[in-house]
Amino acid sequence: MTPLAISPPSSTPEPDMSSIPQDAATVPHSATPQVLTVCIYINKQAHTGPNLDRKKIQLLPGHFGPDRPSVVLQQAVQGCIDSAFQQKTVFTLLTQGYGGEKISATFDGKQHLLSLPVVNSIDYVLRFLKKLCRSLHCENLFSDEPFTQRGGGNKVQDKDDSLLLLRYKSNFFLLVFHV
Repeated sequence: MTPLAISPPSSTPEPDMSSIPQDAATVPHSATPQVLTVCIYINKQAHTGPNLDRKKIQLLPGHFGPDRPSVVLQQAVQGCIDSAFQQKTVFTLLTQGYGGEKISATFDGKQHLLSLPVVNSIDYVLRFLKKLCRSLHCENLFSDEPFTQRGGGNKVQDKDDSLLLLRYKSNFFLLVFHV
C-alpha cells in the first residue's frame, strides 16, 4: 500500500505549508488553529474475509474516535491486526510511514513496530482503510457513518430512530433523535 499525502478539502485556497514541519492534525481555518477530529464506525456484520476473525471483530468498539485522523487510523489498523487470525498477514500489507502513530504486531516470536503516515483528512483515513480491507478480502468494514446492527450492516435507516451526523468546521457531531 502506498499512501499519498492529502490536504483537507476547503472552499478557499490554503496557504503553502510545504516548509512547515508536518503536524497534519491541525488545519488552520482562522487565526487560531482548530484540531480536525474524525470518527470511523465499524460494521460488525461485514464479511470479514479469510484473514480477520469475526469473533474478534465483535469485541472491537462500535467506533474509533472522535479523535485526530492519525489516532483514528492507528486505532482502526491496530484493530485489524488484533482481529487477525495471523497478525503477520495484516502487518506485512503495511508500509513504513513517517511521523504517524505506531502500530504493533507479534509474530515469529517477536513484537514488530511500524509507523503509519501522518494523516490530515477523513478522506485519507477512509481510502487507507478501504485499500487495507481490499487487501484483506473484507468489505464494508469501516465507514464515516454509523451502521445498524439490525439491517445486516447497512447504514442507519431505522424507523424508530433518526440519526443526524453534522460536520461543523471539521468537527463531527452525532445527534440521535428518538421518535
